[in-house]
Amino acid sequence: MSRRAIIPGLVLVLLLIAMLAGVFFGTAEATWANRIAALMRAEAAPRSLGLILWEWRMPRVIAVALVGGGLALAGVLMQTVLHNPLADPYLMGLSSGASAAAVGAILWLPPWIATTFGIPVIAFLGAVLAFAMTLALSMRRGVILSPLVVILAGVAISLMFQSLTAFFLYVGDPYATQSALGWLMGTAAGTGWPDLWAPGLAFALVLVLSLTSARNLDALLLGDERAMALGVAVGRQRIVCFCAVALLAGVAVATVGIVGFVGLIVPHMARLLVGGRHGGLIPLSAILGALVLVVVDLLCRIVLAPEEMPLGVLLAIFAAPPFIVILRRVRVAF
Repeated sequence: MSRRAIIPGLVLVLLLIAMLAGVFFGTAEATWANRIAALMRAEAAPRSLGLILWEWRMPRVIAVALVGGGLALAGVLMQTVLHNPLADPYLMGLSSGASAAAVGAILWLPPWIATTFGIPVIAFLGAVLAFAMTLALSMRRGVILSPLVVILAGVAISLMFQSLTAFFLYVGDPYATQSALGWLMGTAAGTGWPDLWAPGLAFALVLVLSLTSARNLDALLLGDERAMALGVAVGRQRIVCFCAVALLAGVAVATVGIVGFVGLIVPHMARLLVGGRHGGLIPLSAILGALVLVVVDLLCRIVLAPEEMPLGVLLAIFAAPPFIVILRRVRVAF
């Protein structure tokens, strides 16, 4: 078997092991026999332990796996269509728009609005608004301008919504501000089974779309002119990818809050393992992204137990060294 076939299988096995560890390990004290019995739903298993494993930990582990895989997949698409190795899913202002909407809802809107619609839905709408504004700034007469224009438009929209978020936090109620800050740093606490359908559906749709478009994405790596010469509708492909990224990133933010670095670092890790062909890069990036976020979420729960660390804090600590390596490579390349 070739290396491109073996490596995804090995990473998938590691992901399954990490997900089992995420279900088994936590602050609840129990014997291994009871944990296995609770996972198997045996009658002799403690009822409280079964509730913890199946209603608290299991949906949480699945949620972070879907979010991690989705963000890594979105990172692959962004880096390809923008021809930028430092592009990530939040480049088009998605995280900033979601942050401003969520913080504004927590601090300023009447409580019944947040209760009725939910902070995740409001955050998703904020991400969609930021994406629409970035796309509008990047287009002229229905045609997307160069990738550089898209990046600059995303930076401008991000700065605008970041300023709004900072203003909301500065003038808001201190008690409510603490709640907003916890959401901004990312957490999967409280995730249940009803929260899984949105990230699961978004991930499945974009994964199938990306795999069917793998050859077109490979052609985009050659440049827009060569891709068009090969029959690729570059403008349409770019818009489809942007919409797919907006869907994945918006759902990710709505599910676990702001989680950075996964969409930036993981695609490069996958390229080092299987190369740049999207037929192998896309599935490996998705599996690797899920593995990274599942492991980080587990560490967030056990490092300072019984206290829980935000996902974004620990992820940034682990992601900084690889980011520095990638940055040095980019500086050398250009």
